[in-house]
Amino acid sequence: MQGFETCGPNAALVKSGAGLEKPLIVTGGYVWRWPVFQKVERLDLRIMTIDIHSPHVYTKQGVPVTIKSIAQVKISRNPDALANAASQFLGMSRDQVLRAADETLEGHQRAILGYN
Repeated sequence: MQGFETCGPNAALVKSGAGLEKPLIVTGGYVWRWPVFQKVERLDLRIMTIDIHSPHVYTKQGVPVTIKSIAQVKISRNPDALANAASQFLGMSRDQVLRAADETLEGHQRAILGYN
C-alpha cells in the first residue's frame, strides 16, 4: 500500500516533514507517510566490526609503536542516542558510517597511546 514504510528489528525509520515538530523515529516497525509532504529514511542498527590500525604512533616516552585492534560498534536503541545518530549519520551509506567510526576510534587510540 502506498505511503507505508516498514523495517525489520535491525533498522530504524526516521520520518520527517509536514505535520511533525521533530522527526519521528521508529525501530523495527512501520510508519505511514504523506507522499510528497513527508520523507522516510532508514538508519542501519546492525553491529559493525571495525579494524583499527594506528601505525607509527609515538608513546609519551618517544617509543614508536604500531597497534592493530578490532572494535564492534552499534547504534543504541535509546531514544536520545537514536536521535543523535540520525542527526549525524542519516543519508550516509554503511561504508561512510564505518569510515567515520574508524577515524574517531583511531584518533582515540592514538591519544591513549600518546598519553601513556
